[in-house]
Amino acid sequence: MGQISNLHFKTVCALGSTLFSHHAIARSSDGGGAFFFFFLIGAIALWVFCLTRIEKGVDKKLTERKAEIEAKEAKERSITKQQAENERAQIEALFQHKQKLLTDTMSALNVSHVQGRQWLAEFIAEALQAPDEAKARALETKKRPALKAAEEVRQISAEKRALVVRLKYLEYALKTYHEYYPVLEQYHEDILNDEASLHLDEDSDPEGDYVARYISKEEYLRLSPADRNQLALKNWKARRKSNVEIGRIFERYIGYLYECDGWTVTYFGATEGLEDMGRDLICIKGNSLHIVQAKYWAKHKTIHEKHVFQLYGTSVLLPLTKSESKGMRITPVFVATTSLSETARWAAEHLGVVIRPLDMDHNYPLIKCNINGKSKIYHLPFDQQYDRVRIKPELGELYAQTAHEAEQHGFKRAKRHVNFS
Repeated sequence: MGQISNLHFKTVCALGSTLFSHHAIARSSDGGGAFFFFFLIGAIALWVFCLTRIEKGVDKKLTERKAEIEAKEAKERSITKQQAENERAQIEALFQHKQKLLTDTMSALNVSHVQGRQWLAEFIAEALQAPDEAKARALETKKRPALKAAEEVRQISAEKRALVVRLKYLEYALKTYHEYYPVLEQYHEDILNDEASLHLDEDSDPEGDYVARYISKEEYLRLSPADRNQLALKNWKARRKSNVEIGRIFERYIGYLYECDGWTVTYFGATEGLEDMGRDLICIKGNSLHIVQAKYWAKHKTIHEKHVFQLYGTSVLLPLTKSESKGMRITPVFVATTSLSETARWAAEHLGVVIRPLDMDHNYPLIKCNINGKSKIYHLPFDQQYDRVRIKPELGELYAQTAHEAEQHGFKRAKRHVNFS
């Protein structure tokens, strides 16, 4: 407005100067000058009036526009503030809810590990559900809301949440089983593999000849006992084996080494199964007793301290449960094909657990030649009593590489009845 008033002033001055000049000229000429003077005065008055009206109109428009802008800004500030307060309230409510879940989880863990794991599974599932809820909100609040799609997202999210809760709970349960029963880890990769066998001698029929499972009917009837036994052994060695089977063969290999060194070996893991309490082999020589735990693992895997703790614990427990072991010098021995973690090695050193790295010779002799009274019988690795047979070289017993070698030493395989009908 000040600029317009200044313009008025300059305009009036200019017009006044012009009028004065023309009036002076008019006075020196004729009487028509008076008319021209009054005409100019009227024009100036009209000009000033128009400018004043324009100025008032502009001021009014500016005032109204300013008021609109201020009202809009105030409304936006109010909306933004309200949104911020709503979001802050939602975040605070979510935080309080999470805090409650965490508190409830800790309380549940103090009461029961099972209940605590259930709470923890719920907590994780809810956290994983948050992105789905964000997608549903985005669908509801976009320019063209998709309410049906948002509802479908929430429904799928709820179903997924229930599955996550169940999955997490089962994961915790499985980890607990592995923690309390480390032997289960060797079953982990094969338990759902239909092609892998979990046993070395699956047939429970004591009268059946296991050889018939690895050769054809024609081969069984055509070949001599030594030839068909050797062919069955060859086929058994060539067939695919599960991790459990390979682990059991590794135990047998360690037992073979001990027996060749004059130790009496009990294949405790093979005969007792999951009840072996971490004692795969019990080896006795004089006053020395070795409790052996064997781990045939891939080179990239690491054995942790829980396995060392289990072996040490079962070694301490043995004299309390087996009276014949009292007074003997008991040594826990951990034989493994892979490395131990630093903590596991430190624990073994301080607990007196002997660590022996060992790779298996897959070509070691598998046939056990046993003397029982006057009977000299050899056992193939898939025979039912194989793991219960102990080989004592000082008695003339031995391990043979082939069935022909066993028979050359005077050993025969026990006769078995086979019905091919």
